[in-house]
Amino acid sequence: MRAIAKDNAHVAVKSGHGCGKSTSLAWSLLWYLWTRLDVEIPCTAPSAHQLNDVLWSEIDSWRMKMPKDMADATIVTKDRVTIEGCGKKQYAVARTARRDQPSALQGFHAKNLMFLIDEAAEVPNEIFEVMRGTLTTSNARVVMTGNPTMVTGYFYEAFNSNRHLWDTYTFSCLDSPLVTKEYIELMKQEYGEDSDQYRVRVLGEFPSASIQQFIPLELVEAAVNRHMHETEYNFAPVILGADVSYFGDDSSCLFLRQGLYSEKLWEGMDIDTLEYADKIYRFAVERNADKIFVDVTGVGAGVVDQLRRMGLGDKTIGVNSAAASSRPELANKRMEMWYEMKEWLKSGGAIPDDRKLRDDLVTPYYDYHRGTGKMKLESKQAIKKVRKMPSPDRADALALTFAYPVRKRVGVAAEVLFVSGGRARSIGGGPHAVLVNN
Repeated sequence: MRAIAKDNAHVAVKSGHGCGKSTSLAWSLLWYLWTRLDVEIPCTAPSAHQLNDVLWSEIDSWRMKMPKDMADATIVTKDRVTIEGCGKKQYAVARTARRDQPSALQGFHAKNLMFLIDEAAEVPNEIFEVMRGTLTTSNARVVMTGNPTMVTGYFYEAFNSNRHLWDTYTFSCLDSPLVTKEYIELMKQEYGEDSDQYRVRVLGEFPSASIQQFIPLELVEAAVNRHMHETEYNFAPVILGADVSYFGDDSSCLFLRQGLYSEKLWEGMDIDTLEYADKIYRFAVERNADKIFVDVTGVGAGVVDQLRRMGLGDKTIGVNSAAASSRPELANKRMEMWYEMKEWLKSGGAIPDDRKLRDDLVTPYYDYHRGTGKMKLESKQAIKKVRKMPSPDRADALALTFAYPVRKRVGVAAEVLFVSGGRARSIGGGPHAVLVNN
């Protein structure tokens, strides 16, 4: 807090889970708003959940602890904090950090300007590039906080190559009176003291430099905390993803996704293609599935053949994860599916509270192909044989629901095209066509 009080402060804080980062940002915002005039405080985070449900909730909670006259004059709305009677140039505003909308932190100019960035490790570099252009004010401050989940990016470099430009702080759960010993012991038992999960979530340290985790832990945990029901997305297509294994220690798994909702329908081992097709057929009819994506690597082609014999040929598509991606920067279809799934999680996707699924989602690493420079995801074989970890079957089943865009009929004349991550590629259907962001 003393570092933030300096003129032209640039402060970066990394810590373990639950050490009070969001509370500190809330204190900073209220302090700055009440001790200066002509104030703008742009606040950003990688998700609306982190901004609205965490940071804004924390601000309102501490507002109510202020002296009554100050609390009553501090107006907290959905995306702004203002002080009654101070005019339009005295406010804080919430803006979600999205790579496709880098202008989130653009256009702010005030005598007293302070940027607050929560979960900064997950904020795209494009957002920071835009922010730099607004730091021309002589008294501009930047405060970044977050769990150190990534070993690349602007937040990471603040503690490394750019550390001479920042006041940096690291807070471990071991030193925090806010974190229980039970939590620390649980992390130690689940992951081990030498694990990257323990380093990140307890010690507040970056993971090993060699590790490039594709989906960060915090993104997954935020998705678990979203309580949604499929009925909220009746307008969206019902998509099934079927990961297929035959015998051995891998599981076959069936997932459903509808809009931002997802659900594991079934999982089992040692099941042949006919039995698995029967189960998929039952769920497809019961849930009125619009499309079924089946992994055809290995024995999956037999499942596709059975489903077509059962009359679901128009809904069933075999997916070859080794096939080319429709995105030129990605190495193959598997990388594309996981990429789209990550974007879906960022845009608000909800997953069941399932420990195995959470572990699956954060397991694969990513790298870049030496010859083409394309991004590629770690293979199942490498995960199992090299790192001796279980195959991410549940996450692969969910990823399959992002194999291709799916159309759903709306009424008679309109047809809607849904794509993951809020990106539309095309739309069909006559004069009443409607585009819906799932």
